[in-house]
Parts: sequence; C-alpha cells; structure tokens
Amino acid sequence: MCDHEEPEAGCCCASDHVPRGAGGRAACHCGGNIPRHFVLPAVLLLLDEEPRHGYALFQRLTELGITDVGMSPATVYRVLSKLEEEGLAVHEHADDGQGPTRKVYTLTAEGREALAGWRSHIERTRGLLDWFLQDALKQLPSETRVRRP
Repeated sequence: MCDHEEPEAGCCCASDHVPRGAGGRAACHCGGNIPRHFVLPAVLLLLDEEPRHGYALFQRLTELGITDVGMSPATVYRVLSKLEEEGLAVHEHADDGQGPTRKVYTLTAEGREALAGWRSHIERTRGLLDWFLQDALKQLPSETRVRRP
C-alpha cells in the first residue's frame, strides 16, 4: 500500500491487491504521494519565511506532510547544496549552544526570484488540477466521489 494512512473512497490504495512497483513499494496510481520535486519549492518557501538549518527544514517538511515515508534528511541537504550551487541560498555557521555549529541557510535575491517562478508555475498547475477535478468528478458516479471538506 502507498503512504496513505486512511485511503479515501475510490483510492486504489483502499484495495489489498495493489501491484508492487520497483523496490517492493506499492505502485500507487491515485497520485497520493507528494512529488519529490516539490521538496525544492517547499524549501525555498520555508527559507523565505526564516533562515533555517537543514534538519529543521526536514522536520517542518515532515510536519507539513511533504516528505515521503522513508525519506531521509539527506534529500533536504542535497536540495540545499543545489540551491547554494545555483546561488539561490547561502549559509553561515551558527552556534545555538546545543551541540556543534550548524549551517543556517538564507535565501538570496535570486532565490526569491526562483520562488516567485515556482509560485507562478504552481498556480498554473493548480488551474490544470482544478480543471481535471471538475471534469473527472462529472464522470464519476456520485457514490464513488470523494467528499472534500
């Protein structure tokens, strides 16, 4: 089964007979997982809110439900490294008195521009998703429709 804690009605994960994908993980066809490439814009947004160190970013992403089950903090550190290489973020060493110094990351002006680009892209994607949901819901029998709050 995929990462859904409680599969919704009509979700392919509600069935015990879900085909297995690579690595023995369930091949979820309902799209219940957050795309891995979404970690990058989420990190940009969180860094725009306030400077953070890598593990704090990982914890916040987990709280938001953006990380996949089994995703390692190394994923976040790879994103941070990429952001630095591209000039979108910088770090400085900070000592909070609790253990070793940590790299605290801050967005650059270029990072804020990249975030604005992601916002625009996500807004366009949301429009497509809204269109898809409207048309898809029209085609489903009413008893299989997922009720949204």
